[in-house]
Amino acid sequence: MAKHPIYMPKFGMTMTEGLIVAWHVSEGDKVAQGDPLFTVETEKVDTDVEAPAAGVLVDVEYEVDDEVPVGEIVAYIDDDAE
Repeated sequence: MAKHPIYMPKFGMTMTEGLIVAWHVSEGDKVAQGDPLFTVETEKVDTDVEAPAAGVLVDVEYEVDDEVPVGEIVAYIDDDAE
């Protein structure tokens, strides 16, 4: 079983955390590489975070309105799940 972590990215030099404002898929949904997973709000812009691999979204750790530190694992993509 290969699980690919989805990290909170750093969108700017001073960004230390991002606010999840929307999830576009739910835990257990199949996704393709590049599909938008969730939207992050920063001081300047809202940006979609894309799936790093194809598979099933699993182990979602954060929900809408959660502030997530840069580098934290938000969820995983399991490429062996059905």
